[in-house]
Amino acid sequence: MTVEGESDLPPAAGDRALAWASSRLANAGVPDSRLEARLLLGLATGASQAEVLAGLRRPLCDPEREALSELVLRRCRREPLAYLRGAQEFYGLRFAVNRGVLIPRPETELLVEFGLEVLGTHQEPLAGDVGTGSGCIAVALAVNLPTLRLVATDIRRSAAEVARRNAIEHGVADRVLVVVGDLLAPVRQGSLDLVVSNPPYIPSALIGSLQEEVRCWEPRVALEGGADGLSLVSRVARESRCVLRRGGWLAVEVAMGQANDARVAFERLGLRKVAARRDLAGVERIVVGRLV
Repeated sequence: MTVEGESDLPPAAGDRALAWASSRLANAGVPDSRLEARLLLGLATGASQAEVLAGLRRPLCDPEREALSELVLRRCRREPLAYLRGAQEFYGLRFAVNRGVLIPRPETELLVEFGLEVLGTHQEPLAGDVGTGSGCIAVALAVNLPTLRLVATDIRRSAAEVARRNAIEHGVADRVLVVVGDLLAPVRQGSLDLVVSNPPYIPSALIGSLQEEVRCWEPRVALEGGADGLSLVSRVARESRCVLRRGGWLAVEVAMGQANDARVAFERLGLRKVAARRDLAGVERIVVGRLV
């Protein structure tokens, strides 16, 4: 695959190729085009970012030029950088990602922090991660709490395969059981000390207004949360009451402006100590409650 007009991609030094890639990305409206061009040049050539920053002066070979052309074309089409890299960092760990899973985001790390906080004193805790996607939440929890065992569910087999691969990569596959199933259906009743979930929570009418990288590339099933965005959040909360042990916690990520409605739903279901926690931007990002 080549970029239209590829003939203006210099066959010479990497610094000229960098200028070419940056110009193409800028013309396509990609933000931070210079930074992204450096990242793509590193991916295409195998050079470190330190080498790219220092000025990659050696000539690019034909396979490297072809790889850079393809990467620039895909990014100009707004394919997310994480999918081009095939990986995304989350909670200090590197996770494999592809178009079948949502790209992990920093605000979701709040779920990991909360899980470690409430499970840290348990002897052999058991937790559930609902809609696990890449498995980033479950794996990050397991890596940071060696006594923890988890069941991670996803309705999509393709996503479950990515989660299993990440669990193997980080050495926790013996403690993270990834199963294909609808929300908490595969989980035994009264068995969990914690349920965490980053469910789809974008209202259906707002999907079209999302940035192109999200709207056109990330899996819609991992984004769309029904008319008010809370249909899956409410289902996770209802089903959690059946699978949590007494004293167990539920923590769910929500969108900006949804926390109050989620709190009300948790309280109506009989959960106690219901509260919202804010992300670094000050947004009430996760809602938590306890079964007592």
